[in-house]
Amino acid sequence: MFENPYYHGLIKQAVIGFGAMFSQLKVIRSAPNVPDQIIAVPISYAPKEKFLVRVQQDPNQDGHTYVTLPRMAFEISGMNYDSSRMVSRNNKIQCKRDGVLTATYTPVPYNIDFTLYVLTKGTEDGLAIIEQILPKFTPEYSFTVNAIPELHIQQDIPLILNGISVSDDYEGDFSIRRLVTHTLNFTAKLNLFGELKTSGLIQTTSADVRNFQTHTAVMDSDGSIIVDQWDITSNRSDLNVNLHGDIQVNIDITGDI
Repeated sequence: MFENPYYHGLIKQAVIGFGAMFSQLKVIRSAPNVPDQIIAVPISYAPKEKFLVRVQQDPNQDGHTYVTLPRMAFEISGMNYDSSRMVSRNNKIQCKRDGVLTATYTPVPYNIDFTLYVLTKGTEDGLAIIEQILPKFTPEYSFTVNAIPELHIQQDIPLILNGISVSDDYEGDFSIRRLVTHTLNFTAKLNLFGELKTSGLIQTTSADVRNFQTHTAVMDSDGSIIVDQWDITSNRSDLNVNLHGDIQVNIDITGDI
């Protein structure tokens, strides 16, 4: 079942595409009598807890290595088979290149669940980021990946925004830093392709049709006609079938008995 290893990198491409969608987000900070400040919001593939621990260990960010806020993080939170998008597994996808035929069967639909975390030190920065994300999803947005280059398959992956939750991690006295986290849940509808198989093209065929030019029928002692023997000769005058000695009947496929 798993004799031939393969790897198309489809889930990896979905992860890269998801992160690329949010990689250009920026926040505008305004203050009286001060020019507007535009701050880029970095994003990385990592669980939220990794950044929470770093912020808690250095709340004032005065260490040599620290986490800047605002920032975003995302991760895969689950995978589920989607039976509603499944079609016949017997369909083949084929492509010819340089005299070689490459083929695979119908892909299997899976839903990949992504969780996006927006971490900010205040409410306004978080709302500024969320307000830029929500209008893009109604609640679906699609991005394209080069799924199978060998078959020239480019796959449109619908990304659905399922919901948002907010948490305000403010505990202790006023010296403790405030951390606001917006959690966005997404579902990407992905198709996973199986193993690719290659074969040469059929350029010529040959068939000997002489063996099928005539058909021989015989009658048994009960008067029943048996039509069950193909003549191996090409000359009809050479037909001679003897099953019961004195009874023999030779007929053509288009003739009469």
